[in-house]
Amino acid sequence: MSTLQTHVPVNAPSRAKRRDLFSRLAKDFMGLDRHDPVITMDGALASKRRVYLDTTATALMPRLIADSLNDYYTHACANSHTDAHRAGRDTTAAIEYSRDAIGRLLGYDPTRDVVLFTANGATGATNFLARALFPPELRAIVKRFPKGVPPEFRRMLRESLGAAMQTALDELEARPLIVTTIMEHHSNLLPWIEAVGKHNVRVVGVNGADGTLDMDAFDRIMASEGSRVRLVAVTGVSNVTGIVNPVRRMAKVAHQCGAQILVDAAQWIPHAKVDLHQADASEDIDFVTLSGHKLYAPGSRGALIGNMATFDCNRCISDVGGGMVEYVAIDDYDVKKQVTAREEAGTPNIPGTIAMGLIAEMLDRVGMDVVAEAEEQLTAKLMERLLQIDGVKVYGATDIGRVHRAGVVSFNVLGYEHGLVAAYLNDVHNIAVRDGCFCAHPYVKQLMRFGHEEEKCFRAQMVQGDRRNIPGMVRASLGVYSTADDVAVLGDALESFKKDADRIASRYSVHMDGTYRLKEMPPLPCTFDVKDLVANWEKGGERIAH
Repeated sequence: MSTLQTHVPVNAPSRAKRRDLFSRLAKDFMGLDRHDPVITMDGALASKRRVYLDTTATALMPRLIADSLNDYYTHACANSHTDAHRAGRDTTAAIEYSRDAIGRLLGYDPTRDVVLFTANGATGATNFLARALFPPELRAIVKRFPKGVPPEFRRMLRESLGAAMQTALDELEARPLIVTTIMEHHSNLLPWIEAVGKHNVRVVGVNGADGTLDMDAFDRIMASEGSRVRLVAVTGVSNVTGIVNPVRRMAKVAHQCGAQILVDAAQWIPHAKVDLHQADASEDIDFVTLSGHKLYAPGSRGALIGNMATFDCNRCISDVGGGMVEYVAIDDYDVKKQVTAREEAGTPNIPGTIAMGLIAEMLDRVGMDVVAEAEEQLTAKLMERLLQIDGVKVYGATDIGRVHRAGVVSFNVLGYEHGLVAAYLNDVHNIAVRDGCFCAHPYVKQLMRFGHEEEKCFRAQMVQGDRRNIPGMVRASLGVYSTADDVAVLGDALESFKKDADRIASRYSVHMDGTYRLKEMPPLPCTFDVKDLVANWEKGGERIAH
């Protein structure tokens, strides 16, 4: 069975019914049928259908969610956490329903797991967990004294701490290490370096150009230092190559060593069925993070889902403010014991929360096994099409029968800059892709085989603001709305580029920030402009339809 597919609940609708739901969902996304102006290589304007292949950065939104939010604003718009009026009660109920829907999508156990909403996507969720495991007021201890805290200093420090923080200090000293991988998005790397210092981070590499994790290296690290490891932090699916990591095996090794595991699931959850708990409890996942905007709910929040006991304390880990206290006096306050109330101070992103709950419920009813089945077939088509084009290099293992990949493929047209290719696909074909290093610099550098001196040169240019020569890749990523026609359009566009690449390159200039712009051509019109919308409203006109 594919790593991207797992069991379906026994009471689920038939597979045929769920495939029908999938088809309905796939056609329900906004923006799929739009046509935008493009520029031909002869300088004329034309119009082409938009092909959206940037789902890994931010997914599109189903119309049902937009319509439902409009319904919410019309009938129940209010602040949450009040019983004084109906709209407030309904808003609170919608937030808590969304919390449960997200948990159910991940197979959580509400008696031992918690769903915490965070700001700034998975980045906020990971930083929250880092603060929980490594309190900021104690971090300097492991960062300043890598060989151990001097006894006299430690004695004085303990005397100044309460019982809870003394326990946190003991845990921090006993297990100061984080094991992560070179494959990580920066949001699952930088918070750990910031928390414990680079000398306490152990990084698992990859198997050369294959791009898969070096699991032998992981085993060696855990065998030699596992008793000092607090957390294994690994991505479920790479945002660069789409490679699916063996997180169950890693969880088992981590738990055997007494450590916990965090899976950055921002790219995993939209593509597969993710279950926190397994029949073999040693393979359970302690924590997952997700980004709502990658889960077909743009504009929404992040979430951290997992082990409630980790947050069972009398201190506030996140922001302090309204809603997280039982009692406040000028000189003291008492925090709430309920984790979600304590850690979600202030007025939440209510529409974003509702959107996350809606999409979680929709995907749960479709079944992520159905989503994975459709995506695997389309990913195979995408891989096959790119490999047919002479001069296109695909990064990471390309045999998806051997190495499972989600619908994320990064490539380059050899001899031409990634920024040029991405600009051409947008300007001439209305194909939205992303280029660069995708907030995963170490992994991209490894896949592209940068030498040490070469990297020093790139870094010097970057810190001086010159990004014209920075290497990177072009990334095409799929969603439930992606089609075989989208893949064909991308392949044909790349074939056209290859046939006339030098002339195309001559029409562009590169700016200091690394972006490519057509020479002697007016910029393409905006598809959305807030200023124009307000100006038109001021004049009494109808809403502008771009």
